Amino acid sequence: MRNPTALEDLSTKISLLVEKYNRVKDENIMLSEELAEIKKTVEEQNQEILRLQEEEELRMMEIEDITQKIMKLLN
Repeated sequence: MRNPTALEDLSTKISLLVEKYNRVKDENIMLSEELAEIKKTVEEQNQEILRLQEEEELRMMEIEDITQKIMKLLN
């Protein structure tokens, strides 16, 4: 049984580093894609919130208008 040479040992360490780099790079790509999807979802939800707020505002105005008309009828 022979001892690995410094070059073989270095080659093994470099191979392990390259494998780790590739795993981290793949994970980074996956996380970047997931982040983009989440940002898109958040933007869609923000737009939906704005739409619902506008609808609520219109309903409140309608309720106020109806209330005023009822008050006029009661006077």
